[in-house]
Amino acid sequence: MYDLAIIWAGSAGLPAGIYASRYKIKNIIIGELLGGALTQAHQVENYPGFEKIAWAELMEKFLFHAKAFWSDIYHDRVSEVKKEWENFEITTQNWKKINSKYILIAIWNKYRHLNIKWEKEFIGKWVSYCATCDGMFYRNKEVALVGGWNSALTEALYLADICAKVYLIHRRWEFRWDKVLVDRAVNHPKIEILYNEEVKTINWEMFVEEISLKSWKNLKIDWIFIAIWNEPDTSLFDNLGLDKDESDYIIVDSRQKTTVDWVYAAGDITTNSNKFQQTLISAAEWALAANSIHEDILRNN
Repeated sequence: MYDLAIIWAGSAGLPAGIYASRYKIKNIIIGELLGGALTQAHQVENYPGFEKIAWAELMEKFLFHAKAFWSDIYHDRVSEVKKEWENFEITTQNWKKINSKYILIAIWNKYRHLNIKWEKEFIGKWVSYCATCDGMFYRNKEVALVGGWNSALTEALYLADICAKVYLIHRRWEFRWDKVLVDRAVNHPKIEILYNEEVKTINWEMFVEEISLKSWKNLKIDWIFIAIWNEPDTSLFDNLGLDKDESDYIIVDSRQKTTVDWVYAAGDITTNSNKFQQTLISAAEWALAANSIHEDILRNN
């Protein structure tokens, strides 16, 4: 029996374990993928104290810190969470049962798709949602990347370092985010930005040969990467009765508490922090959540 089960081992879950352990809260962090959303970025440049650091190195530091403060780490995917009397029972894909008095939901968002014909059929073959995962397979090739957020700009710059050419396809006339990243992308000799464009179809015979755009221009490419932001996938917790907003984000109060007793959430999948999905924000929200849980434990004992 744990006092606290933290679901997911990303930039929210790992700091939550650090703070929980400092409060002497017996906790376990459950997650199949170290790093969560940061696995989409080949490096991080906006986390205080590190001018530039690889995501894997930053997450390793988070992990070692959490372990140093006695958080238990279990590498597996959570498949079910249900309330059992006054406690929660968590079941993983490997059928491990974990019981806890409180839970913190720290999952990251799912990939958003273009929803065009042949997209799903070619996932992992000619379509990818993670440039840092698959980019090296297309070294010195010509690729397209769809998106306009910071994550898309970061991935475009990463691809430009290893690919012959990168077509950055953006559906607006301008970028709205980090101006430093925008300037780098605009001025990079191997990035061609196509503004006010959208991918309409993927064209193929024996393999993908090109994509057609809204303007009916065709681009011959070797691979297409999609980085059009993410959206919350909180269906795992529907049976708990959590209130969500119209976009399926979990509603939390100023203490990161959900509308269900003993359930807290923070990071990318909540309504707090103006949905500003950043590593620093996630870590800060989970520190706050751990503090709130500590206060609740003191109050209820």
